[in-house]
Amino acid sequence: MDSSQTTLLRIAAFLTDALSVSIILILPASIASYAMAWIGGSVKAIQIVWYVAVAVLMAAMLLRDGYRGRSPGKRLLGLRIVTPHSEHCGYGRSILRNIPIVIPGWNLIEAVLVFSGKRRTGDRIARTTVAEE
Repeated sequence: MDSSQTTLLRIAAFLTDALSVSIILILPASIASYAMAWIGGSVKAIQIVWYVAVAVLMAAMLLRDGYRGRSPGKRLLGLRIVTPHSEHCGYGRSILRNIPIVIPGWNLIEAVLVFSGKRRTGDRIARTTVAEE
């Protein structure tokens, strides 16, 4: 069970990651699609822009903890993901632990677990723990 400080840091780290990825990906996709609409681009081309943006967003959310066990938000707030042997998370475990976040419905269960200070199912599947540095 997380301390209340760790729980708040986890929530803040997730929101930081989500906001930064959204700005980095959604803003350019919005600009591109509006520009295409302005010049008379096809609806299909605009759809492709958004499909690519959503695919990159999903990949970013799945892989975000892979680099040294720390997403940008976790790095900023002093958190890290560790394995039972105190190793870094890695990209494989990052995908495993973040799959529940991108699955509709299951992501709500994950949110309830985090808000209540309990271990996420994604952490159980990947055998990881969030720790303060």
